[in-house]
Amino acid sequence: MTGHGPDTAVSPLLSVDDHDDPPREPADCKHPSSGRRRAALFAVAAGAVSATVLAGMTYVRDTAPPEPAAQERLPPGTERIARGNLVTEVVATGALTYSGTRAVNNHLTGIVTWVPAENTVVAQGKRLYAVNNVPVFLMRGSLPAWREFKPGMPDGTDVRMLEQNLAELGYTGFTVDDKFSEKTEAAVKRWQKNTGLAANGKIELGRVVFAPGSVRIAGVKVRSGDSVAPAQDVLQVTGFRHSVSAEVPAKEQDLAVKGANVDIEFPDGERSKGTVASVGAEKTKEDGTKVVPITVRPETSRKLDTLQSAEIVVVLKRTEATDVLSVPVTALLPAEGGGYAVQLVKKGKVFGVKVKTGAFADGRAEISGAGLSEGQLVGVPKL
Repeated sequence: MTGHGPDTAVSPLLSVDDHDDPPREPADCKHPSSGRRRAALFAVAAGAVSATVLAGMTYVRDTAPPEPAAQERLPPGTERIARGNLVTEVVATGALTYSGTRAVNNHLTGIVTWVPAENTVVAQGKRLYAVNNVPVFLMRGSLPAWREFKPGMPDGTDVRMLEQNLAELGYTGFTVDDKFSEKTEAAVKRWQKNTGLAANGKIELGRVVFAPGSVRIAGVKVRSGDSVAPAQDVLQVTGFRHSVSAEVPAKEQDLAVKGANVDIEFPDGERSKGTVASVGAEKTKEDGTKVVPITVRPETSRKLDTLQSAEIVVVLKRTEATDVLSVPVTALLPAEGGGYAVQLVKKGKVFGVKVKTGAFADGRAEISGAGLSEGQLVGVPKL
């Protein structure tokens, strides 16, 4: 028994070898705020230790006192020793948008008489906008329209795209190929008659717009009554798959690899899964910060269905240690002779146990030592 009558009984079964290696300094956790968080946590831990020392003058030793303290003081709080991976989170602010953004380029001259509302969907065969009160129609295809469709025109892939659309819309009676035949002309006339166009068998450049599929109207660049001319953008359209664009600090670019799994955190704190779809070249921002642009493809979720656009946090993860025991950093106490210890709480008694520390991540510290196991309680301060 020491002269001060320690409040903490140290079990010889739970202490570690007197020749423990010095504890490793906390590794850089990479999280933008982890350094400040760790400093704060150690400050809290140090404060808790100071309070304990002042109250009972208790010190942790590598050897047990002759007999347990007469009255053992329990710590203000406890946490369980956990087993698992220690993971550092690297966060990057991003923006949620839709993929496949493109501009719809006008090739007609006149006055705009109708435009669609934003966030509406335009399907194959439906009108995109109208000039001089005549609709411009959306059709499915991989190439942009670049010439007038008419009898006698040279064969081409664009002719095949037009014929495929006519057939899918119900205007058949011809062979889908690269040739604008008389039968193709007849099908065009039937389509024109049913859509209110002049049934002349010719389709002027700009009357149809080809896109890979249905489009979502992301923005309208003209209003009804505006004059338009060829080569003028009139609409901004997208596909239907959400996409997240973010910039990862260049020092963390080893985590930003195509195919890497990430978490996507929404403004309300809810998270969803995602995958890095592409990685851009490193660039320097105006403030001198070096970043690597990435694009993330989110998994489908109900949350995404409710959002048109939003600021998003992309969370990349670095595994610091695998399958280890860990405790909150605030559970670490200075041990006599250097290093760290924890207060093991068992059946209402407190045992000081010297530990080796390893990796640090997300406010937790890897520990090892004799008698430590998953699920045991260790003392922590109340924050």
